[in-house]
Amino acid sequence: MRAVVAAVAILAILTLPHGLEAFLPGDAGPAHAPSPAGPAPPSPHLFPARMAGERTRGPGPHPLIAEVFYDAVRDDEYVVVANPASTAVDLSGWRLTDREGTIEFPAMAILAGGARAVVARNATSYAEDTLDEAEYTYGAGDVRGMTVVGRIPQLNNDGDEVLLLDPTGAVIDAFVYGSSPYSEDGWGGTAAGRVPKGKRGVRASSGGGFVDTDTATDWDSLRSYGLGQSELPFRRFEIDGTASGFLSPDESLPALQALLDRATSSIHASLYTLTNPMLGESLRGAAVRGLDVRLLLEGGPVGGIDEREWELASRITTAGGSVRFLVDDVDRGTFARYRFLHAKYAVIDARTVVAGSENWGEHGYPSAGRTGNRGWQLAIDDLDLAAYFEDLFRQDFDPRRRDSVPLSEFSPNLYVSNDTASNETYRFPIPSSHHSGRFAVTPVVAPDHALRGDALLGLLASATETLEVEAFYVSKTWGMGPDLYLEAAIEAARHGVRVRILLDGTWYNVEGDDPVDNDDTVAYVNGIARREGLPLEAKVIDADSRGLSKVHNKGVLVDGRVAFVSSLNWNRNAVTNNREVGLIVEGGEIVEPFRAAFEHDWSEGGRPGFDPAEVLGNPLLLPLLTLLVVNVALLAAWRRGRRRSGKGLSEEEPTP
Repeated sequence: MRAVVAAVAILAILTLPHGLEAFLPGDAGPAHAPSPAGPAPPSPHLFPARMAGERTRGPGPHPLIAEVFYDAVRDDEYVVVANPASTAVDLSGWRLTDREGTIEFPAMAILAGGARAVVARNATSYAEDTLDEAEYTYGAGDVRGMTVVGRIPQLNNDGDEVLLLDPTGAVIDAFVYGSSPYSEDGWGGTAAGRVPKGKRGVRASSGGGFVDTDTATDWDSLRSYGLGQSELPFRRFEIDGTASGFLSPDESLPALQALLDRATSSIHASLYTLTNPMLGESLRGAAVRGLDVRLLLEGGPVGGIDEREWELASRITTAGGSVRFLVDDVDRGTFARYRFLHAKYAVIDARTVVAGSENWGEHGYPSAGRTGNRGWQLAIDDLDLAAYFEDLFRQDFDPRRRDSVPLSEFSPNLYVSNDTASNETYRFPIPSSHHSGRFAVTPVVAPDHALRGDALLGLLASATETLEVEAFYVSKTWGMGPDLYLEAAIEAARHGVRVRILLDGTWYNVEGDDPVDNDDTVAYVNGIARREGLPLEAKVIDADSRGLSKVHNKGVLVDGRVAFVSSLNWNRNAVTNNREVGLIVEGGEIVEPFRAAFEHDWSEGGRPGFDPAEVLGNPLLLPLLTLLVVNVALLAAWRRGRRRSGKGLSEEEPTP
């Protein structure tokens, strides 16, 4: 095993432009806001650009199919019919059909201008899963009934069509998906891609109206639309108040613990994991003091729930707090609204918002003076911003939701962690910032806002001088398509912006048998920079040389004065399917710790990713390659075994 590690290390050194010098200490080195807020439309779809001649349905007397939920976990299929016109339309006698069964709207089925009507197979199940009332049912439920003509429609999960017919039988609109071969009235071309179980098919919107080209373009989307997900407005807050930017491991624990211990009325926190005993004790102590303590935790984190978290959650509950878990349990008819609750934020006393990149464990929040993860955090005192996050928390925590399960009713998969807090001293502390005055903050909530052109994508595009990214994980691609965030950063370099990307080098982020993890991303970025002569560079950090456990950050700096502080990894699942939270904060004084930390982390301990073109001519390559070929299978098997057993995993793998 030592021979394998030694061979890999030597080959890594040979790939460096400066050999061993890349591992020696060095000296630390030395924006524009997103667009104004507006209402939040659905996230952009796969092909947002409209070609000449394509049409978007404007005001008119033509109802459209706006949403279809067909691969349901329970008996709650439904179709949403929308009226994009400004005047009401009478749907009496209109029909919905899959060409096997048909349902007809009753008399006086008036749909107001701009309104939508939900037609549910089971209005009772629909209400339980969405907390909304359907307007019509063709099965159970105490709402207006549709007339069933022939057999009751039941949509095929693999492929089918939904047609909207007017009283004359003419096809006014169609939705075709999966394996359906339908290409007649109301539809042209191939079917829309089918959505996963428990997800909704949602028609795209553009410019405040529906997209209607009668093709799959109207429906195919990067975004995953879960049942019952939030639709938060996208807002920019102009704040005259106080803000603090603080770092992990530098001052993260004392900063957060002080906020919790000073709370006087409430603490509401939404967290991926909670394993730090000191933070757990602060939450328990707040509950003992009679504060309204509510926690929402992920019910299925990678590897299961740490026994330490279960113990802390139990103690907080016993003290009077309320702890719930976001649970995915298809066998019991429960499908979680989000793939992972991966957020890390809290609202304290309904006035202070704390959010950042770190899980509430001993690596994200190590004891004072001890090393841990590199992470960024923000604490902002503002009533309006706090109210926004209180609304978000209320929606996700809501006890009426089937996937929001109290501790007393949850039987999790528990594991005993072999991961302990570091005893190593942290040698490079950077002070926190404390700002009072005017500044601006824009929350970016995933999946609601993650693909908006004026959220993170807009921030990346706004850079005029410098753009820095420091991240735990940046995937080279999102499945079959590009990583839109990464491509936006590269595009900034094409416009003359100096772009630097610093990525974590933990073993599971740089595996040789994974073609899209951090080392591959670094090679991809540096290859583009070299070929196009761009002011662009990417590195994988050697965290040990910086006194860090790993880089767990998900941060962006634009022009040295605007920062994005978030829980959002740059992979498709995080962007399209997770509950994530980030803050775009504008103000050089506030973001100074993040700028200083990036320069510190970049200047020492970074190493370029593997680039074959730079090492093929090295005379030591051939003998080392022989050794590597012999041992690579053993190394891959060892890593896979560690992943399966959970050994070596600290707080989180790239999966979320």
